[in-house]
Amino acid sequence: GTTAIAASSLLDELQWSEGQLGEVQSAFFVGYALTQVLGGILGGATAGAPIDRTDNNGGGPPTDRTGGYRTILPLSLFLTGVTTLLFPLAATLGGPSWASADRLCLGLLEGLLLPAAMAGVSDTTKNTVPKPSNNFNLDKMSKTDDASSQSAMENKDCDEEKSSRNIKATASSIVIAGCYMGSAWAYLSAWLLYSERFQIQIQEWGYVGSVWPLVFYINGILSMGCLFLFQEEFNLFESLGSISHQFAPKSSGIGNTTIETSTADYSLSTQNSLLKETLSIANATLSSKSGRAIIAAQIGQGALLYSIASWGPLYLERITSSVHSTSNMIDVASSTPSESAMLPSASSISSVAVTASIAASSLIFPQITQALVGITIGAAADKLSLKFGTRITRRTLQLISGVGPAVVLWYLTSQVGSGGESGNADLLSPALLFGTAQTISALSLGAVSVSHLDIATSSSAGAVYALGNVAAAASGSLMVNLFGRLLEDGVTDGTSPSGASSEMSVGGGAEFALPFQLVAILSAVGSLIYACTVDTELEIGFNETSANA
Repeated sequence: GTTAIAASSLLDELQWSEGQLGEVQSAFFVGYALTQVLGGILGGATAGAPIDRTDNNGGGPPTDRTGGYRTILPLSLFLTGVTTLLFPLAATLGGPSWASADRLCLGLLEGLLLPAAMAGVSDTTKNTVPKPSNNFNLDKMSKTDDASSQSAMENKDCDEEKSSRNIKATASSIVIAGCYMGSAWAYLSAWLLYSERFQIQIQEWGYVGSVWPLVFYINGILSMGCLFLFQEEFNLFESLGSISHQFAPKSSGIGNTTIETSTADYSLSTQNSLLKETLSIANATLSSKSGRAIIAAQIGQGALLYSIASWGPLYLERITSSVHSTSNMIDVASSTPSESAMLPSASSISSVAVTASIAASSLIFPQITQALVGITIGAAADKLSLKFGTRITRRTLQLISGVGPAVVLWYLTSQVGSGGESGNADLLSPALLFGTAQTISALSLGAVSVSHLDIATSSSAGAVYALGNVAAAASGSLMVNLFGRLLEDGVTDGTSPSGASSEMSVGGGAEFALPFQLVAILSAVGSLIYACTVDTELEIGFNETSANA
């Protein structure tokens, strides 16, 4: 995210410690965990249940464009944009405490996004595939062959179930791939905004402030703009009313008198309804073998991905910053007096931001690769599920996606941490290995990231996905915070200078070895548990399905 990209500047300009930075970044994941289930429940509100709008459209037909996700998504995007814009002000005026509050609010808002989107995927993909053409005509079946009839009906149900699922992994992976593309854009914007050339340009325009807040301003404005760009698809105000209608208590009537519910009673009833549904789905998930497998895998994934996202840019900066600094010194020393006069002064150009720009540039392509692999694996997982079975496909992909990055990460940090030859390598080698780890992890988009669609009904799928994200966010929050403390301890022990990445020696970054290795262990163990226990049968919400039938 944006905070990770600006990490070195926050350490350098605001004089934060790595421990304080870890607290700020982990605050996001606390908020992210708290609203996951709420996002799934609200996103699934009225999903698949058309509401008659004859009073509003002059007698027109009812519409099914009333899923709660059509409200949650735009509101969350807009408010996350506002929160992102406010971060530089909070960090500058209020220090780590205000910055943590801002990141907590951002997490609360972003926590609604993916679960609501997954509820939308479950709602909008269930009827997109035509039924199989070889339907059985029960009237023509022999009435005397009951066993054959029963077998044929079961086969038919199985075929229809597979057909109804065969694009859900694709749709789900596209949604998550969009998150990767968002990260790619964040890194791209940092690469441009923090570059030396751009710093010189904005100084010519008269800008004399710090450059690190610029990435927050650009990304915040773009997030807010999504509300207007997709306003027709989101159907914001109409679906907002439908959510309120679903969770509103019913009016009671005595004779010809209708007793309206007070605002306070309405609010309390809504809260009780959400809490009851949250606890119900949480209990069903934890009682389910596959639900527990999802939780275990997400704990590992959260520790891996959130630690890489939060600390990866700073890691890459520290192991290469001396090379960059040395290169700049050589350039200045070899320039003529007239050329030296034209070079920007050290006080006007942030070398820390320049180093961050270089690190960000190395992370753009891995994010795009993740997105492409994610989309591809979603479609491939659907095809593999039909050929080899859904269970073996999910288990195999998750095993590779969790153990593979763990091996890469362990190798990378052990080499750098031991001061081996990789410590003298340029940015390409560690960045390439980092990108490889992230790309392999994208295989989970055909596994744990879509398992909720296998084991839960559409109205519960978003909330089940959210519970997995709660586990991932909780794991990520704890690991990101611990990561910062371990780095600070490394600094105290003299492993590296605090808040001065530009002064790091070549081959630095040894203080990152232990925390990244802990992350690797969590990732591998979580995926192993999933690969041994997950199933693909409907386990959550089947009572609801039976009742509706």
